Amino acid sequence: MTPKVLVVDDEPDMVELIRLILRRGGWELLTATSGRQALQLADAHSPHLILLDLMMPDISGYEVCAHLRRDARFRHVPILAFTAHCQPEAQVLAFQAGVDDFIVKPVVPQELVDRVQSYLARVPVASRA
Repeated sequence: MTPKVLVVDDEPDMVELIRLILRRGGWELLTATSGRQALQLADAHSPHLILLDLMMPDISGYEVCAHLRRDARFRHVPILAFTAHCQPEAQVLAFQAGVDDFIVKPVVPQELVDRVQSYLARVPVASRA
């Protein structure tokens, strides 16, 4: 089974950039431009990893993450916060919401690919289908 990666950012240009970077990894990519859409896609498609912008206008990434972590289906899905804001206070809130790691914008393409590969390798995809 091909791993599914959900990319969530309210900036369509950023979503497209991440999609272009990650497509070389051979993963199935799902994209959302709002927190509400992210929750709907996660529910419908059960992604194996989520790249989640924290600052979104409708439902923040913190809220999306906390919501997903309350659902048993997503307790072990890696959630990587994708943000330009990396202050300690923001990190603490994100970790409290259930984020596993941070990727700081602007993204370094190879770092992004390497982190996604690393997290996806930790739990076999078939066991999370």
